[in-house]
Amino acid sequence: MPTDEKRIVIQMLGQFAVSVDGQQLYFGENSKANFLKLIQVIFLHHETGIAKRELIDYVFAYKELLDENNSLNNLLHQARTQLKKSGMPGKRYIEGKKGIYTPERPEGYRFSYDFADFRRLCQRAQEAVAPEEKAALYEQAGALYQGELLPDFATENWVIVESIRLKESYDELVRFLGDFYRKKQDYDHLYQLYAQAARIYPESGWQIQLIDALILKKQTKEAYELYNKTAHYYLDELEVPLPDELVQCYARIYEELKVVSENIGDIQADILKRDAALKSCEDTEPRTGSYYCAYASFIDVYNVLRRNMSRRGSSIFMMLCTLVDYEGKPIQNPEKLNARSEALKQALYEGLRQGDVFTKYSSSQYLLLLIGTKKEDCSIIYQRLARKLKELTGPRAELRYRIVSLAEIPAVLDKTKNVENG
Repeated sequence: MPTDEKRIVIQMLGQFAVSVDGQQLYFGENSKANFLKLIQVIFLHHETGIAKRELIDYVFAYKELLDENNSLNNLLHQARTQLKKSGMPGKRYIEGKKGIYTPERPEGYRFSYDFADFRRLCQRAQEAVAPEEKAALYEQAGALYQGELLPDFATENWVIVESIRLKESYDELVRFLGDFYRKKQDYDHLYQLYAQAARIYPESGWQIQLIDALILKKQTKEAYELYNKTAHYYLDELEVPLPDELVQCYARIYEELKVVSENIGDIQADILKRDAALKSCEDTEPRTGSYYCAYASFIDVYNVLRRNMSRRGSSIFMMLCTLVDYEGKPIQNPEKLNARSEALKQALYEGLRQGDVFTKYSSSQYLLLLIGTKKEDCSIIYQRLARKLKELTGPRAELRYRIVSLAEIPAVLDKTKNVENG
């Protein structure tokens, strides 16, 4: 290979970018332009080329065209013109021979495609026997994997197929390096690995491993903060139970937090700091001071209150508020439901007292803990909330409610248990 050979680097993981000998080319502001899509389709199939029929289908998304050949030729001309303007080496830039289209390979230049290099490094890593060699190859591959394949066209079929293959290789890379770093007790690299994975694929559960890495790094407070965010995501956004692995992380965090500080003054200062932040938030939001928390925290509050009811000598009711349409049926329109849910949250902020606690239970429901409330007062509270909701969203907004006394819950549970045992 000539030593004076120049490089053309094609980046397609995380973004689309072309660099010639270190200088990035500019293709305009519209990252979803059809001429750019054509260029990316051809680059993606640089090894074997792509047939004319497939190229037309991919670029024009299977739309019916009055003249397919003319449409393709016009787009090819535009793509070649833009590649020339940007400073891409070559004469035709895109070759078309016997109905197969490939990138032109100008003499004196070597092409490098990040997704292809990633694929090759992963293949070599899978074939490697020595763990150190395998890890080194995977680390090189991981450095290339800056995001999903061609994010601007991530929902196109021609991207999805290859993107799935690449993600499978990336997941295997993360699993191997995670085990490798743990055995080496290299927790800094472990954290960096999972931070990248969680950034690229936030819905793949890598946040749990990231929390684990923070625990291993003895960054317990950071682990606790990330745990709260992750728990909120599962409970309030995905509306699914917390995974067992996440619950286990919480148990480990709790054990660590117990010995983080022996200075109660530091702990008190931290509490006061958080309380000041909460009061500052209350000053900027139109609410009376009712307390909203994540579902997991709500359960903790509920358990504490229930255990102390006899000593407190006050009644506590749990209320379930459910959003319905004007006919009393579940709201089917997701956008309307989301808007009503946010409005109900605001109504709860303003309509409840400072000592009351509430949480989002599902996309259409909120749970409330009404402290020091009599049973006959619950309907008054409901009517106040229903009026406030109508003020915020209009007269067609409706609300249903159910209540149960915390004092009755153990008897209800015992009755249910006896039925199950019988």
